[in-house]
Amino acid sequence: MPAVGLILFSAQQTGALWSDTETLPGATITAGTLDIGVGAGSFTLGSFGQTGLAVGGYSQTPLTVKNTGDVPTRYRLTNVTQSDAALPLTLTVWEVANESACPASGDPTGAATQLYDGNMIGASTELRPALQAGASTVLCLRGTVGTGAGGGLASTTTFTFDASQV
Repeated sequence: MPAVGLILFSAQQTGALWSDTETLPGATITAGTLDIGVGAGSFTLGSFGQTGLAVGGYSQTPLTVKNTGDVPTRYRLTNVTQSDAALPLTLTVWEVANESACPASGDPTGAATQLYDGNMIGASTELRPALQAGASTVLCLRGTVGTGAGGGLASTTTFTFDASQV
């Protein structure tokens, strides 16, 4: 029986802005700006949505994560939520060389490192190696409709990322 699935994407970025200088005997410590970005505020990735997906059908799209701060930053996906948990979705996340290495269909091309493969709800990854200030990396996200999906279901997914200064 065909299932109808709709996967929408909303990413939340995290950031902290602080600056302080303290003079200590023999040294000066200065903090910088810590910020990762995937868009302005709440970011909708419309290309991640699909309609009319049956069990095993998927939507796949790249997501560029950029260190928009001025200090080296590590980041990780910390959680994924769905607006309708009745729609069984799985998530696969790869780190790829560039956006073109994450086609809309088929496996990522070139060197791809798989970071996660499991349930969409509660998905998280380990901390990624530091991104230098101004640097970016590309994640390839695949949401797949799981077994037991009924017809007419739709869900919006929200991805939450955390960042930490190196």
